[in-house]
Amino acid sequence: MGYKIFSIIFILCGLFIMWFAIFGKKKEIKEIGIPTNFIDVILMMIYKLLPSIFRKILLFALGLAISIGFTYILFKLR
Repeated sequence: MGYKIFSIIFILCGLFIMWFAIFGKKKEIKEIGIPTNFIDVILMMIYKLLPSIFRKILLFALGLAISIGFTYILFKLR
């Protein structure tokens, strides 16, 4: 039961990320988060160097991967 709720929460997070990638303003997308560790710093540097359209594509792909992954978990672990 717990993994179902956990999966549903992350599926909704993935859908929100995809919605944000499509409908978010350029300024909001450009100002996402503060890196907290070394990997985040490297990813944030790559993210900052990309043009706006690639940021939106990257965010959409991330949201899609999260949603598909947790949907698979939800239905596979019945």
